[in-house]
Amino acid sequence: MCSKIAGLSALSVLICLAMTSFGFGQAKVGPTPSPKGAAVYFIDLKNGATIPERYTIHFGLHGMGVAPAGTEKVNSGHHHLLIDTDLPPLDEPIPADPNHLHFGAGQTEAEVTLTPGDHTLQLLLGDKDHIPHNPPVMSERIMVHVTAAGQPATASAIPRHPSPPIAAHKVYPVHPAYPVHPAYPVHPAYPGYPGYPEHPAYPGYPARSNWY
Repeated sequence: MCSKIAGLSALSVLICLAMTSFGFGQAKVGPTPSPKGAAVYFIDLKNGATIPERYTIHFGLHGMGVAPAGTEKVNSGHHHLLIDTDLPPLDEPIPADPNHLHFGAGQTEAEVTLTPGDHTLQLLLGDKDHIPHNPPVMSERIMVHVTAAGQPATASAIPRHPSPPIAAHKVYPVHPAYPVHPAYPVHPAYPGYPGYPEHPAYPGYPARSNWY
């Protein structure tokens, strides 16, 4: 194209060619900007992990917030899980099919069922219109090995331990002879007894150590 323009010097032609090549080489991206340092990642899953056919994947996000699809909010997006597929066009809505799972309600984890064998997984954040950000916020593409039912899963995944159950709070009524002093209000989490050290004006009030 540049050579067809009359009157161009050799240097001008070279500059024109360089600009043209640069323009065609640029990757197309979506219209929604992402902040510097934003990252999406698998919380408890590593490349090469061995997992069962049914497995819960947890999505991590750094430097941005999670918002449902259709929500206009700066520096936010929602998760998409890519299974056994390459990245889609980064300037178009992410496809919705068995290889591109959408979590438009703002989910940060998902239970997936995969067939036995090797599979690739990748996370890709989408804006309110399911279009990747600029620059795209995506995880590394990892491979996992899925074991058939009944076979042990020797996962390289990081184990997640459930939080211990919260013990029920015991309620101890205020002693009728010792009403709560105004300087020591009842603790909101423990209605019925003072949530602070006993007042020196009330000797004999049951010591805190005796309440448990």
